[in-house]
Amino acid sequence: MLSNINPRKVLIILFTIATIVFVYINFSVFSPVLFALLTAIIFEPFIRLLKKQLKFKSRIIPVLITFLLFILTSTGVIYITLTRILKSFNEWMTLLPRYVLDIQNSIDALILKVNDLIYELPQHELVIREMNKQAEGLIDLVLKLTSHFASLVGSWLQAVPNFLFVSLVYLITLFLFSLDLPRLFRLLLSLFSEETANKMQIIFTRLGKVFMGYWKAQLIMSIGVFIITYISLLFITPKQALIMAFIIWIVDIIPLYIGPALVLIPWGLLMIILGSSATGIQLMVLAIALTIIRRIVEPKILGDSIGLAALPTILTMYFGYVFFGVLGLIFGPFVYIAMLSIKETGLFERKKQIKD
Repeated sequence: MLSNINPRKVLIILFTIATIVFVYINFSVFSPVLFALLTAIIFEPFIRLLKKQLKFKSRIIPVLITFLLFILTSTGVIYITLTRILKSFNEWMTLLPRYVLDIQNSIDALILKVNDLIYELPQHELVIREMNKQAEGLIDLVLKLTSHFASLVGSWLQAVPNFLFVSLVYLITLFLFSLDLPRLFRLLLSLFSEETANKMQIIFTRLGKVFMGYWKAQLIMSIGVFIITYISLLFITPKQALIMAFIIWIVDIIPLYIGPALVLIPWGLLMIILGSSATGIQLMVLAIALTIIRRIVEPKILGDSIGLAALPTILTMYFGYVFFGVLGLIFGPFVYIAMLSIKETGLFERKKQIKD
């Protein structure tokens, strides 16, 4: 039996395992390149569809159109989100002196009431001394928190150049991967025999259809989220309903599996800090409601779009999340479909040798 083992295949398997382990250990270093490759794979069906519909002979124009749309959309979402946050922060800073004065007046009134109450106690001197100690400890805690916040802001500012550099590497790598993805795919298939390459071609074709079905499901669910969000925000904050519903729709269609809560929860907390407690609570309730609705409807729509029943879909998403986190939640159904495709094509089945 050992004589049937191909040393070349063993070396390839060992090299592949070693590469995977090395990349996993140094994931932070390889993450921009890996995410660029993943994004290029996600964009590939759209590039092929664009090339087919517009009848382009070269890939450069469809890739360029897709790449520019991606940059414009991402830049627009980031710009609108940051300007909205900065505007709210500026409004909060303008009203901060009034908030501080109100808090100070409330504390002074509370201190007077507490002093009147303490002087009626038999051991009021000990109580006052203990309260002074607690007050000093509270002041020290506030100073420590302020210092920690300042250092945190400083670290964020220091990380900006590194973030810009990593983003630039990601975008350049994404564009190059998008241009050369078919050639890289052919290079991968050339490493195997013709029979194995044909089976892998079938598997990748099926996974490509699953990718399209996945994005179709995401689009359907996100449109539903947009409609519900827009109608709800018309009652909560009518002036900002359309623009915020659009931002939430863009964030929701990105497979982060945080969804509307990524925008609504910080927005709600910000409104509470600014003094609009009712609006903030309503936004948080809306975030919880949208998350629950999405998680209930998602397995059915996603399963129908990618060709899986609802039960296997929810189970693969759950176990993927348990073992591999958010990425496992996203890629769990794809791994399951890949395993089914491998079984159907008999990729790893060995032919039985008939002895004379």
